[in-house]
Amino acid sequence: MIKNCLRLALLVAPLFGGGCNHATAEPDEAYQGVIELDERVLGFEVGGRVERVEVRRGDAVKGSAQLAALDSSLEKTAAEARAAEVDAAKAQVALLKAGARPEEIRAMDARIRAVKTTEALLTKNLARERELEKRGVSSRAAIDEIETKLGATIADRQALEQQLKALKRGARSQEIAGATSRAQAADKTLSVQAERVDRHVLKAPKEAVVLDVHVEPGEVVAPGAPVVTLGDTSHPYADVFVPIGKLDGIKLGTAAAVRVDSTSAAFPAKVEHIARATEFTPRYLFSERERPNLVIRVRLRIEDPEQRLHAGVPAFAKFAR
Repeated sequence: MIKNCLRLALLVAPLFGGGCNHATAEPDEAYQGVIELDERVLGFEVGGRVERVEVRRGDAVKGSAQLAALDSSLEKTAAEARAAEVDAAKAQVALLKAGARPEEIRAMDARIRAVKTTEALLTKNLARERELEKRGVSSRAAIDEIETKLGATIADRQALEQQLKALKRGARSQEIAGATSRAQAADKTLSVQAERVDRHVLKAPKEAVVLDVHVEPGEVVAPGAPVVTLGDTSHPYADVFVPIGKLDGIKLGTAAAVRVDSTSAAFPAKVEHIARATEFTPRYLFSERERPNLVIRVRLRIEDPEQRLHAGVPAFAKFAR
């Protein structure tokens, strides 16, 4: 915002020339002010090294246009890793929901048949060894060895049979729910990481003109440090000063016409704000002679779609009352 107290004082001075004499004011109650712009100083939410600057002073930018960007290579790598985790988690959910494939069940059946064959053979060998022991041909150690192998084989068969039942039954609902929750958590983590990557790009919040660029590529900036200053040149404003005796009929939304010396065209405007305190007030009580000199600051929002007005130039406003 352009703040020039000396210029403002010179503009307001004609209102007070010669005490209560308003003969030097603009004809037809034209109230004076200065054209100013709404400015926004933009910065990154995160810190880092400036990778590129997309704009220069005077450039007109659209809403969401990229203004500058920080180096985000590390954040992008992390995002790729998160995306891989999401894919793996979703694949696990799909696998649990699909259940076992027919070939997996057939393979498990084959393993069980093989174990049963071994179990039957060991059972026969055990019976033969016991018969031989009765005849005094075999030893107790040989029988114990076969019994140990048979017990292990029976345990293997039972474990495989339980696995086959689980394959045919499919995953339990709790297992699917747990895998689904893990997939959702991974997806949210990926969204957070994507947001971190996006915060490395500075974008224009709305259509505006670049008034200043504060950084160069390669510089390291802190979070919130000024990067680009934008100004809304299509909707400038002017603060005009209205004597308190002339406030009747002026309220929020009151239409006005604003003129400048550089053109005879009148720019439409509306009252956007009316100050709640007087300006240039004396230090003590207001006498009848001093009261006419008190003014109220009234802000006019001006429509200038062709961007013909320049900040800092004097403006003269008339109200439609």
